[in-house]
Amino acid sequence: MVVVKNIPVKATAVLAVAAICNLTSCKKYDEGPAFSLRTKKQRLTGEWELDKLVSSNGTVSSNINLEFEFEKDGDFTMIYTYSYYGYGYGSYTYSYKGDWEWEDSKEKIEIQIGNSIIEYEIIRLTNKELILEDDYLNEYQFDKQ
Repeated sequence: MVVVKNIPVKATAVLAVAAICNLTSCKKYDEGPAFSLRTKKQRLTGEWELDKLVSSNGTVSSNINLEFEFEKDGDFTMIYTYSYYGYGYGSYTYSYKGDWEWEDSKEKIEIQIGNSIIEYEIIRLTNKELILEDDYLNEYQFDKQ
């Protein structure tokens, strides 16, 4: 008679379920993780700083500082700083407050600031990286702070 201890069977069962979930799950976002223990809201909430803005024609902008803050309750803050060079050096900083919510089964984010609504498609969302694309195919690559 073969005796099987419960502990190895439980561990094997847990590993099998995790492997099945990992192999059969489809990614929500084009470049997103296949599996995450954190919810999308947990990954999104927090402060994000723009690392790179790639325009639809491939131009990379480095003179723009952009920060997004997504809060759990739907509050949103954007801080935008633009530096310019030419006949001198200067910069402008603007701060905006509004609200955010999920759209299209959490594949997009809708941000409302006053009467303006901006919608971004989520390309990648991890705990440390966020890539958004606007309607003009500009790609915003953020790092979590």
